[in-house]
Amino acid sequence: MNWTMNKMKIHTIFLVLIAFLGGIQILLAQNQTEIKREVKKLISQGVSEYNSAEYEKAEKNFRKALAKDPLNAVSAYDLGLTLTEEEKNIEAARYFHKSGKMAEDSAVKDMSFFNEGNIWLQKKKYKEAIEAYKNALRNNPEDEEARYNLAIALDKLKKQQQKNKNNKKNDKNKDKQKNNKQNKQNKQEQKNKDQKNKNQKDQNKQNKNDQKKKNDRNKKNDQNKKNDQKNNKDNKNQKGNKKKEDNKEGKDKKENQNKQGDKKKEQDKQNQGEKKNSQPKDRGQNQQKTGKPGEQKSKLSPQQVKQLLVGLKNKEQKTQKKIQARILKGKAQKKKTDKDW
Repeated sequence: MNWTMNKMKIHTIFLVLIAFLGGIQILLAQNQTEIKREVKKLISQGVSEYNSAEYEKAEKNFRKALAKDPLNAVSAYDLGLTLTEEEKNIEAARYFHKSGKMAEDSAVKDMSFFNEGNIWLQKKKYKEAIEAYKNALRNNPEDEEARYNLAIALDKLKKQQQKNKNNKKNDKNKDKQKNNKQNKQNKQEQKNKDQKNKNQKDQNKQNKNDQKKKNDRNKKNDQNKKNDQKNNKDNKNQKGNKKKEDNKEGKDKKENQNKQGDKKKEQDKQNQGEKKNSQPKDRGQNQQKTGKPGEQKSKLSPQQVKQLLVGLKNKEQKTQKKIQARILKGKAQKKKTDKDW
């Protein structure tokens, strides 16, 4: 009995739940009907405003309709048309694509994809235009306008791709030419730099050679100056020695002359003594005069004459030796000077 009571309770709850769900469904259906009525009213009002060229008001009503029923393809299509009039083409293409995907009506789907294709064709987005026209033809293979525009889009895409390829090739050639020009310029700059470095190196070498020559000249001039100073000193010493020798020679000569004079005086004195002793004390008539008046004769003995000649000969040899020594010394100095040079 308990089991029977529980079964009856479950059955009652199930019936209540069904009734509740049924009520909800009825409410949803009523609500959905109300929404569709409001959407239809907004679309109608928007179309009226669109026909009156009041595009901003029409856009607002179509957006409200789409907000209440996001899956309403008609409100999406009408919004796309309105945005096209307002030159908001990219946004319009997106709503046409949305309308084409949601539409159950074949005509709405066909017009949505066709209008989308026209916008992309105008914007030169040929791949998107081709896809839109193909969607239109999948829905309606008899759409000749879509087929014609598809052929135009395909041709435009082919030309665009060829143009892009040529541009890419030209850009590549330009880049290559630019690189070649840059490389040539860099090569020329490097060549100029190398030449400049070579010229600088040659100039440094020339300056170094000039400095070396200058140093050699200065060194040679210093050596010549030293040699001149040495020669002047030697000449001065030589002159001094010559002067000393001349003075010594003159002194010796003078001494010899004085010595000879003393000897002569002594001889004359001796001769006079002898003469005086040989003369008679009586200088009267017996005195014999010889020679010329005022002439005084001195007579040397053979021994004195011999001594005088030997002395003169020795003096002459001594003088010749001194002269020869000076000559030899001058030659040696000259030879040494030539070697220094």
